[in-house]
Amino acid sequence: MKTDTASRSETGNVRVLWDRLGRMEAERRFDGHEYPSGIVKFPFRLTGQGFFPGGDGLWRNDGDLDSGSDGALPSNGVMFIGNDFGSLKSFKKLKRGFENPLTWRHIKARVIASGISPQSTFFTNAFVGLREEGRALDQKDWENMPIFCDFCTEFLAFQLEQVSPKLIVLMGPKAQTAFDSLISRSPIGKSFRILRTCHPYGDFNFTRERRSKDAMLLAEAWAAA
Repeated sequence: MKTDTASRSETGNVRVLWDRLGRMEAERRFDGHEYPSGIVKFPFRLTGQGFFPGGDGLWRNDGDLDSGSDGALPSNGVMFIGNDFGSLKSFKKLKRGFENPLTWRHIKARVIASGISPQSTFFTNAFVGLREEGRALDQKDWENMPIFCDFCTEFLAFQLEQVSPKLIVLMGPKAQTAFDSLISRSPIGKSFRILRTCHPYGDFNFTRERRSKDAMLLAEAWAAA
């Protein structure tokens, strides 16, 4: 297995991402609003484990899920991309300051099984904001919101610039479609390796052999990055 060469950036910090997103929201590009109808900004930030931008997108060990972090972003590591964070209703339930659904538990298990250093990982979403209605697992047709897609493409490009991952892991078909759609609108200049994988939420449906295979594919993609 390849030696893990990723490191925490000396200057890259998740605060830079939040600041840029805040400035973009303040421009009120959507008829004078921060987001288009049906999408709202996060009412607060998680202090512990949470996908960006609801949380800082950084790894927590299982005993430290509610702990804060120094915010240092990994450099030359792995960026895991989901579709979006979910709904406003589901986010407001995270009053303990962190999230730990099956998605988190399963993707962390893959990382550990693959031999990738947890400190090399960053977890984010293709689309920012929260869906105002519905459940966390509901789907939304983003293609009907071209200006919002442009907004998310601009911010995704900034995330990639700051994190500079060697490997991007697209988690599930919705994230894959979202990423392809955004990149097609404004191709990202930097080269990186992409792994398309099933969404980790459903790993409980798989046999141990299948889960081992997914971890192996992750390890192989990282070794080739």
